Amino acid sequence: MIRVEKLLYRLDQKLNKVASETHQAIPIEDKILALQEAQMRLIKKKVNLNNLYKLGLDGSKVRYEDLQILVVPYEKLIPSLSQEPITAYEATIPEEYYLPIDIILSCSKKGCTKHRVDIKRIVKHGDVTTWVNNPHYTPSFAYQETFAAISNNKIICYTNDDFTIEEMRVSYLRYPAKIDFEGYITLDNQPSQTVNCELPEYLEDELLELAVMELGFDTENNNAAQAASQKSLNSES
Repeated sequence: MIRVEKLLYRLDQKLNKVASETHQAIPIEDKILALQEAQMRLIKKKVNLNNLYKLGLDGSKVRYEDLQILVVPYEKLIPSLSQEPITAYEATIPEEYYLPIDIILSCSKKGCTKHRVDIKRIVKHGDVTTWVNNPHYTPSFAYQETFAAISNNKIICYTNDDFTIEEMRVSYLRYPAKIDFEGYITLDNQPSQTVNCELPEYLEDELLELAVMELGFDTENNNAAQAASQKSLNSES
């Protein structure tokens, strides 16, 4: 956890020229918004392949450990029969869901119950028919694997009339709590509340550099923004 008070102090420290106090008057709500946006950009850096080393969340132990606090382990979902033309079962994804990590199904067929079937791939909607009709990828109770799609805030798992799905166990990366600090009125016309950053403390510098880039360019503090950009690139793990 990183205390929001520390983030705000260090953000001012990085943006300001200490002697002249240049760029001092940045409203608290603007700094909080920059920290919230920086937090999401940092998470995207860790899960996307579009980075210096072309690694995703599971690309290295370090990258996984960076975000392990946000991993929800195998939450139970009860599916229902989908209205899609291809036989499938669907369940509403949790509100805090961000990205899937693993999906395990408990299935039944002709008296065989609680049979494990794994979701091997999340496919594009336009590829569902192709996958169902391909003998290498079609849903299989015997081989214990199938595939899924995500649409309209639902996880849709396909069975091809071969078996029924009784239960889903979904492990996923959730959205982090939004960083905030008391002392101003939000856009919802509510008093703000102090919320610390959930990410581990060793990510503080990476988070701050992303926030400095945002605020530096907004306030024409180009020296701070460019320095932060270079530091952010060098800190990529």
